[in-house]
Amino acid sequence: MKKIISPVLGVILAVAMLSFGNMTAFANTKNTAPVITLNSTTEVYVDASNKSYVEFTPDTTGYYEFFCFNQSFGGNIMASIEDFDGETDNSVINDYNPNLLCASELMAGKTYYYVLESSAPAFSSVVSVRAHTHNFGAVQTYPAHFDQNDSALSYDGYSESICAYCPLNTVTAYYFAPSKASLKTKTFTYNKKKKTTSITVFDRVGNVLSPSNYTVSYKNNTNPGYATVTIKFKGVYTGTMSYKLTIKPKTQSISSLKSTGRKKISLKWKKDSSVTGYQIQYSTSKKYSKKSTKTITVNKKSTTSKSISKLKSKKKYYVRIRGYKQSQGKKIYGAWTKTKTIKVR
Repeated sequence: MKKIISPVLGVILAVAMLSFGNMTAFANTKNTAPVITLNSTTEVYVDASNKSYVEFTPDTTGYYEFFCFNQSFGGNIMASIEDFDGETDNSVINDYNPNLLCASELMAGKTYYYVLESSAPAFSSVVSVRAHTHNFGAVQTYPAHFDQNDSALSYDGYSESICAYCPLNTVTAYYFAPSKASLKTKTFTYNKKKKTTSITVFDRVGNVLSPSNYTVSYKNNTNPGYATVTIKFKGVYTGTMSYKLTIKPKTQSISSLKSTGRKKISLKWKKDSSVTGYQIQYSTSKKYSKKSTKTITVNKKSTTSKSISKLKSKKKYYVRIRGYKQSQGKKIYGAWTKTKTIKVR
């Protein structure tokens, strides 16, 4: 009888041990999760309807990574790290991470769980945990921005390296928002050539930006009037700056100044097609004092002569002329010609 019972009892014990082993391997709750230590392994079984957990409590604070090997995935698998309350630190899927390597910063003495979840057929895998070495590859850049209309909308930017397996991002560069530009020359005199100027751009703390960070374009920068220079940022900077340049008419030329009768003079000058009109001043004061000076505006650029009467007889008069250009509702004046003098009859 003893000989019969012994083999039967052995089979029963073996089945019981297998059953107990399978219950441990399933680990469908955190309370039944197998405990793993640093650089050790444990086998986990995952079915399609439940999550499986592996428990780990680090001795020191740092970055750790869980991963699987010897697995036979048959579909979409998700792995994550979470605490007992279910707060997730990081998660991955096997579409782009075949070993389901999942890393995060873990606090010393706090218990965490490596969680495997599958919508595919059941599978088993060996899980391990080790210290994590950051794999910085991708770089994400957030450009600094300049808003000329509202400085409150300008902001700094930065670039960061992103670890491929954990949430850690490291700032690799910082970009202060552009602030202003210094133009070497803002006022020019018309000479039929396009006007450009040397430009220096500063960020908000006074650093000079490299010209590789922006492009410069000009509009209406040949003829007399107001020109526009636009600085458009690129690369790690966005936004635009615009500044106004002034192009004055060229200096005119008096071709003739004569006394044409009693208390009269006649003035002639060369036509300037680039202006809107002309301004003439005549005075008994060499310095063109306000009290002794009168001004005449000629509104047509095609006009090239002007007769002036009711002058003081036998007096010496000082005469000069300049062109003007109407631009954006304002008159831009050129330089005065050299003064010519004449004695009135």
